[in-house]
Order: sequence, then structure tokens, then C-alpha cells
Amino acid sequence: LVKVVEVLTRLDATDGAPDLAPLFVSLDPRRDSLRQLRAYAADFDPRVSFLVGTPAQCKAAAKAYRVYSALADDPDEDEDYLIDHSIVLYFVAPDGEFLDFFTQATPPATIATKILE
Repeated sequence: LVKVVEVLTRLDATDGAPDLAPLFVSLDPRRDSLRQLRAYAADFDPRVSFLVGTPAQCKAAAKAYRVYSALADDPDEDEDYLIDHSIVLYFVAPDGEFLDFFTQATPPATIATKILE
């Protein structure tokens, strides 16, 4: 999310940049309550929305966007368990059309440039 905020900052400094509505989708409904996500959101740009659903909804969203995720630890044995997952930013039009994606290796400047194209 630090990268998303940097992209937003770069776009804010550019005339004619589109208004973005970044979404963070949790893959961990067991731990990520709305209260916890609100507390987490306080550390980021207020334009970022945080979503969580039921376990089935989270699984369906991950499948739809081809996001890999797996428990790295047993949540029944350790409350501080980890979830291994792919890290991808998806650029989607307001109508839901997929436009592009960016991996964790993509620098914020490159993401901002592609969004402006």
C-alpha cells in the first residue's frame, strides 16, 4: 500500500490525471475485521478503501483475480499466523474492464506513467 500511496502522490502532481479509487481486498476474513481494517487504513491515504468478505467471498475474489494465497502457519496454533500471497496491483476501469496489472517489482513511477497513457 505504500506503493499505491506513492502512485497517488505522483498522479496528484500531474494535471489531467484521472481520479482513482484504490481498493485493498483482504484475503483473511478470520483476522481482518472491519474494525481492524479501519485501524490499518488510518496509516494510508484516505482514498484507499478496504474490503473484506466472508471466507467464501474472499476465496472467490482471489480466484477471479488469480491471486495465490496459502496459510504459511496454522492459525489454530498461532494467532500471529502468516498468509503467503501474490502481490499484484490491478488497474481496472470504472466499468470493471481490466486495463493492466503491476507486480511488486514495478516502480511507482512506471505505474503512474502507464495510468496516464
